[in-house]
Amino acid sequence: MKVVCYCRLSKDDNKSRYSSIDSQMELAKEYADLKGWQIAKYYIDDNVSRLYFK
Repeated sequence: MKVVCYCRLSKDDNKSRYSSIDSQMELAKEYADLKGWQIAKYYIDDNVSRLYFK
């Protein structure tokens, strides 16, 4: 099954830590592999939404 992933830059409440887009993409890939899914596209939101093909 082909799926798409949405990754968004996020900050904690005190704005000291950021969840990186790269780490979110890696986690999504691991989860997709576990489920037997193929990621067709990544939608990336890091203050400028864009489409990322991998």
